[in-house]
Amino acid sequence: MKKFKKITISLFLMLALTLTGCRSKPLPEGMDADALVTSGREVLLLLVEGEYEAVHEMLREDQRALFTAEDIRDVVTKQLDGAGEYKQIEDHMTTGSTINNERYGIAVFYCDFSEEDVLIRVSFDPQMQLVGFALEQD
Repeated sequence: MKKFKKITISLFLMLALTLTGCRSKPLPEGMDADALVTSGREVLLLLVEGEYEAVHEMLREDQRALFTAEDIRDVVTKQLDGAGEYKQIEDHMTTGSTINNERYGIAVFYCDFSEEDVLIRVSFDPQMQLVGFALEQD
């Protein structure tokens, strides 16, 4: 239980950069909004399909070293508990963020699940490497 708590706290710290709000801010210079949405959608679908190993492999190396696919599974399972089955993406947007002088692009998806709506944020660095994600039920 102690390990799970530590992992959960660490993963949420990693994902904190995606929790900067949904007010649209400029993307990092050179980052393409369409590419960000396409890559974010790919991660989103892998998460809802339970392909945690694939998501883990997509993480930027420094982030991948911090977490296992099982850590990702545990967080996603907990965050989606009670949401039901994934149906579709209702809407999306992109926004930028800066954390510790590092710029990120965030694809934000408003998703319809059978029981609850879910907001999913997927963050990438300017080289389009996955650096985090967050899921939140309405």
